[in-house]
This record gives sequence, structure tokens and C-alpha cells, in this order.
Amino acid sequence: MLLEPTPHTPTSQPDELGATLSVAPEGHSESVVSVAAQAPTKVSALRAFGTHRGRRDFEGKIDTRRRRHLRDEARALPKTPGVYFFYGFNNRLLYIGKAKNLRNRVRSYFAETKLQRPPKLRRLLAEIERLEVRHCGSELEALLLERCLIAEYRPTLNRALKRFEIYPYLLLSDEAFPRLTLTRAEPLDHAETEELDAEDENDLFAVPTGEASRSSVTNVVANAPLRTPHSTMPLETPPHVGELPGLYLGPFTTPRAAWWTLEAVRNLFPLRSCEGDLKPDPNGRACFYFDIGRCTGPCIGASSEASYRQLCDDLLALLHSGQAPQLDNLRARMNQLADEWRFEDAAKIKEQIEAIEIVAARLHRLTRMREENNVIITQPALREADGSTLSADGSTLRPALASVFLVRGGVVRRHILVSDESNQWESLKRDIHELFSAPPPATPFTAKAELDEMMILDRWLQAHGKEGCCAWLNPRDRVSRTWVSNAVRKIQKCARATCNG
Repeated sequence: MLLEPTPHTPTSQPDELGATLSVAPEGHSESVVSVAAQAPTKVSALRAFGTHRGRRDFEGKIDTRRRRHLRDEARALPKTPGVYFFYGFNNRLLYIGKAKNLRNRVRSYFAETKLQRPPKLRRLLAEIERLEVRHCGSELEALLLERCLIAEYRPTLNRALKRFEIYPYLLLSDEAFPRLTLTRAEPLDHAETEELDAEDENDLFAVPTGEASRSSVTNVVANAPLRTPHSTMPLETPPHVGELPGLYLGPFTTPRAAWWTLEAVRNLFPLRSCEGDLKPDPNGRACFYFDIGRCTGPCIGASSEASYRQLCDDLLALLHSGQAPQLDNLRARMNQLADEWRFEDAAKIKEQIEAIEIVAARLHRLTRMREENNVIITQPALREADGSTLSADGSTLRPALASVFLVRGGVVRRHILVSDESNQWESLKRDIHELFSAPPPATPFTAKAELDEMMILDRWLQAHGKEGCCAWLNPRDRVSRTWVSNAVRKIQKCARATCNG
């Protein structure tokens, strides 16, 4: 668009698209803007739609000098378990990892190799500026600490252990005619005795920075005070109690599998999908789902409350055990279609059966971990050079025998540092009896933040559960003083053997 020119000579300025903007000099009220007829430069389609990310000057390049310096730092690390941190430009936390042997694990990143590295590792090596470590007393402690730190700080290149917020649940509502829905909402826990003080939590989980932390890095658990009745150790997970009405099934690590299961289950179990309170009205009109066989029609009295409840019981039996009359009918229908050479229709039914079986197996594993993983684990504690650890106030030192993890319901509920003092063992007996004698929650519920920890502990227990460091509690047995005394005696034996070794 051309405006009427003024007697003054305008100045030309190119814009982003290549056109020239002519602007009148300052001091004149009638400003003139003219666009010269020039061919605009070609703009990338990705840049035009905002999906193009310009490469920064520190990305895509590997500084050989910096890499050599990091390799020298890795050689100086001890051969102990711990957690390592990789920082990038402007102290951006890139990656958090754990290691059974810090020196070997960190050195592997900077080793010379002719093999093609994956894109994630190439980006990490291009952006890394410095590294830091945090020592732990055992491999298990490093596993749990890594999970806590990743969930807290969300590093850029860590994909696992930080996506638990998107894990969905299958929710069977607590109503006269329940509904089966998919939700990402999670019941909140307002138990005052399990709340963490925000300031103390930030101190315990602080990522090591500065020159002092690089010279001598201390363990977060060793520096933490011993447990008091109203405090929580940094590696403990407070129990969650479901407050929203309904039965939460899950969570599931893959939302796609949860959606597939929901669709397959709705075909087998025609539960209602309408929201709000339902009052049967025989003179009413049913919805579209009733006409296509996807609902039993409780709104018009076509299904009684007893038969509807039986349908929900069959659904729960299917999801927990993988067996239900409806699933047997579905398998028979699949075989019938295959005999009729209708293989495409039979394949669709097979996919539905596989989706249900996969979710049933996951729910069965969750139930097993929640009911059977009740154990006391004794691991070495991180000690100073003289074989001692810091006390609660940090001013004095005292001998440290072991680090004890009390696992109830599949997660670490209490993490205790024990020393060779008589009052410590009596306090440990009280803590064990208090934790394991408490009745389990009436409504089993697995929080999203607990799922990753439950799977980590389950894998570790499958590999080390038969060793002498584990004292198991049979879920069918009653917690007695004899069992507690035997467990503490076993902890003492394992702790002294670890300390002497």
C-alpha cells in the first residue's frame, strides 16, 4: 500500500520478509511508510509455523579440550555407588544418572569409540559443561535417590521417572450404577503427620553446586538427621489414601494401552457412560448407547441394581485375574469367526483380548507388589574416612553400622541410619512394630509417584531378595514381638558383617 509522499526524503529499513520499509525522519507529523516492490526471501515452512528451533552456539559441537578435562575428572572419581549430574550452558541440569561404580560409569561417556552414538548421547556430549557426583552407601540407595532427584528437578535429557504425572487410572465410580472412566486425577493426601517441611525438603534434595560440593560431596542420607516421630527421611514415600469416591485401577505407564483397554472393556461390559446421578425411570427414553448394545439401560429400569453390580464384579475379576465369562465368550466368538474364514474380524477381537490380558497382567503385578513386598532391607551406610557418619546436628561424629529401609506396600516408608548403640536398636524395634502392625488401607490405591519406586524395588528384590540383607514379612502372618526381635537380630548381624567387611 502506497501513501502520499512528503517532501522529505525517507529512510529505508528492511523488514524480516525482505521488503523495504521507508520511514520519514523524526520531527515531522506526517510520517510516510512505503513498501518497495522487492521479492521476499524464502521462509522455511517450519520457521513460519513456529516449529523450527534455532541451533544454539553450544549445540552440535564437541569441544575436545573440555571433553579431555571431563575425562580427567572422571578418572579421579572413586569406585563407589552414587549419583552423577551433568550440567550444560548456564548451569542447566541436563541429566541425572546412578552408578554402582561411579568411576567406570562416568568414564564410559567420554571413552573413545568408533561406534555410532545415539542422538541423545551425542547431544549430551555436545552440551555438557561440567559434572558433579553425590556418593551413596549402596546401589539401592543410589537407585532410590536418582528417582527422587529426577522427579524433583526434571532434567532435560531424562525421559523416564519424570513422566508419572500423565499416568492415567481406570476409575470405577462408587455409585449405585457405577461408571468406568479414564482419569488422570489423583486423590490428595492431607495427612498432617506425613507432610514434609518445604524448607527442610529443599535442603535435603538440593542439587550439589559450587566449588565446595565438587571438592567433597557428601551423601544426602548421611547428612540428614535420624528419624523422629514427626520427620520423614529423604528417601521415604509417605502413604497415600484415596479420598475421591471410587476404585482406582492403575496407574498405567502407557496411556494408549489404558485407552485400548477401556474401549475393549466397554464392548464386553456395557456399563453406563452418562455423568451425574442416575434415577431409573421406566417411562423415560434410553440413550443411543442402549440402542447399539453399549449400555444395559439402568436409566429406564432395563437392568436391576443387582445384575448391574454383578457386571461390575465380573469386570473387576477380569482385570485382576484375567478370567471372566465374558472373556470366554469373546474367545469363542474369535474362534467361530476364524472357522468362517473371517480373519479380519477375528484379528480385531484378538487385539481386544490381548489389550485386556496386558492390563490384567499389569494390575496383577501392582497387586502383588503392594501385598507381598513387605520387607526390611539392610544396606551399608556411607561412612567418612574414619568409618563414622555425621550426627543429627552435624557437629559430632559417631559410628555408623548400616542404612535400614523399611518397605511396606512396595515402597520405602521409613529410612533409618542405625549406629551401635542400645537405644538405637530399641527405637528400631518400635518403628518396625509400629509400621508393620498397622492395618493396610481399606481401599488399595497406588499413587503415581509411587509406581516408579515400586517397580525399582521389585526388580531389586527379584535379584537380591533371597540374600541375608532382607527380612521378609509374610502378608498372611501377624506381626509379633518374636518376628520383630528376629528381624532386628538379623539386621544387627548383617550390619556388623557389612561394617567389618
